[in-house]
Amino acid sequence: MSPNEISVRSYSETALPHLAKIVEANAEGMEEIAERLVADVKAGKSLFAFGSGHAAIFTMELYHRAGGCSFLIPVFADYLLPTAGPPVVRVLERTAATANMMLARAEPRAGEMIWISSQSGINTAVVDFALEAKRLGLFTVAFTSVTHSSAVASRHPSGKRLFEVCDRVMDTGGFRGDACLDLAPDVRGGPLSTLGSVLLGHSILTTACARLEAGGIRCTYTSVNTPEGEARNKEIEKKAMQRDALLRG
Repeated sequence: MSPNEISVRSYSETALPHLAKIVEANAEGMEEIAERLVADVKAGKSLFAFGSGHAAIFTMELYHRAGGCSFLIPVFADYLLPTAGPPVVRVLERTAATANMMLARAEPRAGEMIWISSQSGINTAVVDFALEAKRLGLFTVAFTSVTHSSAVASRHPSGKRLFEVCDRVMDTGGFRGDACLDLAPDVRGGPLSTLGSVLLGHSILTTACARLEAGGIRCTYTSVNTPEGEARNKEIEKKAMQRDALLRG
């Protein structure tokens, strides 16, 4: 497609088939992770999620929302969010161990699962974070583009990228550089990573929640903007706040 052919339909015409493709490509792995999550929650374990920069949107989208789960604990820091400003985030993402303290603050337990989102998976902080999670005995799952990551060099001293250090990989596919449409010579637009990671994440969580709810474990939030939602959520939160410090205020 030439730049002159780009229209308001172009992004969706590229993104929607891409999303269907990555669901199919990751289906077996998603099923495995969903089953593990069900067993974990039944055993009283929590799920953790981390991302920095725009990958933090993955964590925020999955956390405490209508139709979402109550057993996910977010790991993020203000200084690694897009709102900190690109110059700040860019430096800190490339600095060793800048996110590790946030993992310690979340107090994960050995044997629990953590999802780590990064499109490129090459920055020092995110690789350090994954290695620290493994040192603590966590089961690590990368949500990353193997295509992008394989095409660029790691910034971590080990030379490893996120997909090379995690226990499981949810491959968001896509393109080197994330963007999918040629807008002009040497210029591409239309990122796919947030759509892909969030779709894979919700696909796993809805599966796990359905099986847990069917077994009598209430773990799915309802919109508080419905008459029944707030009362149901408060009941679920009583258990969730035992591990989730954000719920305790």
